[in-house]
Amino acid sequence: MKNAFTIVLLGTALSACGGGSDNAATAAAPVTPPVVVTPPVVTPPVTAPVTPAPDAVTAASQAVATQAGLAVIAGASADETVYDVAAEIGDTWRITFDNAKKTFSVKVLATQFGLTDRSGSYTAVTKGNITTYTGTDLNLTIDARTRLLTGTIKLGSMSSNVSGTGYAATDVAKLAGNYIFLGTMRNASNGAFPFNPKGSLKVAADGSAQLCNGGVFNAQGACTAVSPQLAAENASLTLVRDSARGLIIARQGQQDFGIVHVHAGDRGLALFIDRYGRNQENVLRVGTIVAAKQQKIGSEIAGSYACAAPGISASIVVAGSTATITNNTAGKTHAETITVNKLGLGVQAVDFDGIAVFKDPADVPADYSMFMPVSSSMAVEFSTDRSYMGTCLKN
Repeated sequence: MKNAFTIVLLGTALSACGGGSDNAATAAAPVTPPVVVTPPVVTPPVTAPVTPAPDAVTAASQAVATQAGLAVIAGASADETVYDVAAEIGDTWRITFDNAKKTFSVKVLATQFGLTDRSGSYTAVTKGNITTYTGTDLNLTIDARTRLLTGTIKLGSMSSNVSGTGYAATDVAKLAGNYIFLGTMRNASNGAFPFNPKGSLKVAADGSAQLCNGGVFNAQGACTAVSPQLAAENASLTLVRDSARGLIIARQGQQDFGIVHVHAGDRGLALFIDRYGRNQENVLRVGTIVAAKQQKIGSEIAGSYACAAPGISASIVVAGSTATITNNTAGKTHAETITVNKLGLGVQAVDFDGIAVFKDPADVPADYSMFMPVSSSMAVEFSTDRSYMGTCLKN
């Protein structure tokens, strides 16, 4: 009742003031603000970046490196990539590329010639997985898939072919296995008395190793000649890790035999050995030995290769049982026949997995070359008519 009474009084008061006249203003209707509809925020789904799977060569190489316990050689910063190489003259050098500054440095880890470090700038050209670095007295090629380096460098007055790796071995036991090898060595003072060993290398888990030149290991583990024309020679080695330098040293008795650089090829481990040491006449001998995991080779060696040896530039095209060889230095091309997984020719040929023999029918029987693949991108080649070993990169 109180509310009703109040409303009546309010109505009387309005009439007394003339509020009931027909001329009075009509009260405005309240304004309703428009309804603003905010669309919902749609958050797109988060898609993780897709990392492409490595190609077959990269995947195989990484698997080999992991199994062997290899570690990437670290630089001083993330901009640096580092490689340890065996120089064909008989030295070991460490090459560092600064990819930000475009500079390189060559550090001498072991030298038989009193050579010293040097540095400079470079230009780089990348084609697929292969990068070529060019600088003053420097021409190097790197395969990003396997961290393989090969090419030529000049230090002081000496120019040398080099081959090496971006990996360091941390456990000698994991290098155990059977390898085949080609090598070259000579007197350090004058290059006299060249010698080109070839044969089998066996490494045990305790670091002991047997180098069988001119032969293979029979079922009893003895070094035996592969042919009546070859006299098998056995050398006992011990592989030890020099933790101060991060290098594997091969020792023969109380003397150094050389420094071993370990390459993670997609075909298996390969060893680049900087060979140096004194013989029985106390003459310093230097050179290089390249050893690859022993296994059969077949059609996978087909392709085009750019090859280099001291003073020689050449190309080799392998197709079927024919190798077409062009000596770029002399400007001549010829064809050679190919026999795989053999050592020697004709009736003297013996089974030897991992070697292809190239033979020019026009040459005398004693002249032929041996072609040994190290990985999908590299092979080494030695011809019996010269005293140097060449390296061949697949194009």
